[in-house]
Amino acid sequence: MCCSNDMRVLVILIVLMIQTVSALNYEEKPNVTAYIVGSNHLKKGENILNVVIYNPAKIVKVDYYDEEEAAFFSEREEMLFTAYNVEVELLGNEFIDVKTEKQMIPALPPLKPVNLQFFVKVREDAKAGRYDLRLRVKFDRIDDLVSLETFQPKWIPVQKSNETYTYEYRMLTGYYKLRYKEVDFEISNPIYVEEDFKLEVLDVETENMFFGKGKITVEVKNVGEEIGRNCYLVLEVPYGFKPSSKCYVGDLKPNETVKANFYVGINTRDEGNYTFKIKAVYSDEYGKIRESYPVPFGVYISSSPSFDVIDVVSNVFVNSKGTVLVKVKPNRDLDDVSFYLTSKPPLSILSEEFHLGDVKAGKIYELIFKVGASDEAKPVTYPAEMSMRYRSMDEYFYTDPVAIGIKVNPKTKFEVYGTPKIAAGSEEIVAFTIKNVGNFTVREATARLTITDPFSSSDDTAYIGTLKPGQTTEIKFKLSVDADATPKKYGLNLEVKYKDLEDEWAISEPTKAVIEVIPPKPPYGVTALVAIIAIVAVAYYLRRHKK
Repeated sequence: MCCSNDMRVLVILIVLMIQTVSALNYEEKPNVTAYIVGSNHLKKGENILNVVIYNPAKIVKVDYYDEEEAAFFSEREEMLFTAYNVEVELLGNEFIDVKTEKQMIPALPPLKPVNLQFFVKVREDAKAGRYDLRLRVKFDRIDDLVSLETFQPKWIPVQKSNETYTYEYRMLTGYYKLRYKEVDFEISNPIYVEEDFKLEVLDVETENMFFGKGKITVEVKNVGEEIGRNCYLVLEVPYGFKPSSKCYVGDLKPNETVKANFYVGINTRDEGNYTFKIKAVYSDEYGKIRESYPVPFGVYISSSPSFDVIDVVSNVFVNSKGTVLVKVKPNRDLDDVSFYLTSKPPLSILSEEFHLGDVKAGKIYELIFKVGASDEAKPVTYPAEMSMRYRSMDEYFYTDPVAIGIKVNPKTKFEVYGTPKIAAGSEEIVAFTIKNVGNFTVREATARLTITDPFSSSDDTAYIGTLKPGQTTEIKFKLSVDADATPKKYGLNLEVKYKDLEDEWAISEPTKAVIEVIPPKPPYGVTALVAIIAIVAVAYYLRRHKK
């Protein structure tokens, strides 16, 4: 009998657990409030608004329909005071555009604020003053416990202390269903558009805008409504350029114009149009540092300075020093120009710089460099490089090097004509004709014979002096020949020492001077006796004919 009564009570309890629960009634239902934190004063252009979302609900009092409902929410009462599926959307107007989409918060517990950021853009035609931005809020809150299913209650261990267990008799939830109520409303937040400072570019003047350093003069106007106090104008440059420091212009009032000069380092050699920007850094009426919106403008960059090599004339000879004449034509007007010549052995650049000063575009200029060629040099053309240095503003820059060729000419040559004869065992003065077959006039020239057996000499040099190309002159040497010298032709080396075009001493390549040795002459006495006999014979012959 007792057991049947217990079963009846258990059935009734299960039926009560699965039946629909009526609507909840409690105070301080969840809600959402929102307000702007930080400044709500906006400048024209892009701004950030910080908005705090807050659920002010407090857990105060809840009226439950029955014990099962109370049992379910007893440990979950925070669910009743939480706002779910919160959507926050900032709505713009005709002057303010909101760039941030609506933001979602899955659950907003009570008294736990959440910070949100919204990016907004104030249009340029917006007037200074107050504007109200509406914040649309949607969320769900629990309205009913629709159904509840539980497992059979059981004892649950909840604590273990000093080997002692504490048990509670709990009802375990198997399934529950809640009904939510949607809340949708708008919150108005005032914002203030401040007077703006706005630049407009009126004119741009440039100077020396090519590789090196140039100058940009920008005339700007404050077309805004705000005074820019202690204003600096700042130039923003594209890649490949280096701006000078900012330009201080003082207070810039509305409708006031000012010019600013900027010096720009130009590290690009590419010709074309480039976009620069100018902005203002200033203090507003509250002393806060602000920046204006950068205003773009175009600047044309000319081709970098260069030059054409028109001609190269080399007076450099093997194993001597000479001049190299280079004719060049710059492509633009330039200031304080110098040219530099470089090369490698066997050439040596003795005067590597030639200063021209200011040059005009398209005009041909002559440059002279002093160059030496070692004795290892061959009569060929050797590579060299030439670059141009110029002044742009207060700095110097170099062009890319241009390759040229420096021809090394062969040593000046001389030819010797004539074959003087000298008898063996005699001493005589022999004469030759020498000709300058080179390309330039030699000065203070002296010919020298290299004396070898069977010759000897007390004077093996002959003075030539000045000898022009193609000109000849006679040279004489005093020579002695051994008595036992074999009669024949002998070749002696002849060299000419002279001063070249650079007034430097040089020695020519050896050439052959040919001398013929003839048999020795008979002694003087024998010659006289032969002559007397001949005279007597002639006299005798004539006397016989007269008889």
